[in-house]
Amino acid sequence: MLGLLGAALLALDALIDLVRGVVYLAVGRGFRAFGPFDEALVFLVVAAVVAFFSTLGGMRREDRSLLAGAVLVVVAIAGWLALGFAAGVLPLLAALLILIAGVVFLVAGR
Repeated sequence: MLGLLGAALLALDALIDLVRGVVYLAVGRGFRAFGPFDEALVFLVVAAVVAFFSTLGGMRREDRSLLAGAVLVVVAIAGWLALGFAAGVLPLLAALLILIAGVVFLVAGR
């Protein structure tokens, strides 16, 4: 549940970035629109991965819970370090929820 909530927050931030990119295009700043579009694409892909592994971990099999927990923890840490989740409040909160979900899946799988 926490992983899906984190994925939803990432998707919401991606939608906000997409709208910001469209506004940049509308006012004639095409080159400034590349940043929000790229960020929106990355956040949507990460949200899809998180949603997939959150549902996979929720199937209550121990091996799937361990796998999903490990992937969610790695995605949350990589998001903080490399993907720019610390740049805004929504991605930072999403990364925290994803990390908690990953730890819960790891504990449940043992």
